[in-house]
Amino acid sequence: MEVAAGLVLGGIVVLYVWYATIVKRRNRVTEALAGIDVQLQQRHDLIPNLLVIARRFMEHERALLAEITELRSKAHQQIGERDFAKIADKFEVEARLGQQMGRLLMLSENYPQLRSDAPMIEAQRTYAEVEANIAAARRFYNASVAELSNAVQIFPGQLLMGVAGVKAVPPSFHTVDAARVAVDAANYL
Repeated sequence: MEVAAGLVLGGIVVLYVWYATIVKRRNRVTEALAGIDVQLQQRHDLIPNLLVIARRFMEHERALLAEITELRSKAHQQIGERDFAKIADKFEVEARLGQQMGRLLMLSENYPQLRSDAPMIEAQRTYAEVEANIAAARRFYNASVAELSNAVQIFPGQLLMGVAGVKAVPPSFHTVDAARVAVDAANYL
């Protein structure tokens, strides 16, 4: 009888520890998403300044500037999104925004006055720092998602994930296919 009670108690302890592990990892993913959002907010705050500076010199690039403004607005609305089912869309919009910002910075090289403009140089430097911080936050997020994924995929994680508040494992961040291809600057000149 004592052996059976010990086994039941041991089973309960194992289930509780596994449950606590899933909850901790779910919370870590949420924390990582918040870290990404902080960096994305900095990017969103910087973009209008870059656009104001660029508009002074880049009259021929109005369509690009308008697209960046639209993407920034759409991306900004998704800051704070914690629904794991909507995270992939958020990442897609942010990736498109990043691509267009990269294109803007590359096209700015065609404008000598813009290249030598001190506020633009400072804004580009700051933007590069923000992008590096975003990349670091995404690495932390991906590591957190991998830990959560492992915890729910290993038995008894599948049984406990719903109880632990995990409906689905959030997607990892992956760069868009276009970002994996080498940029041919001749296409933008």
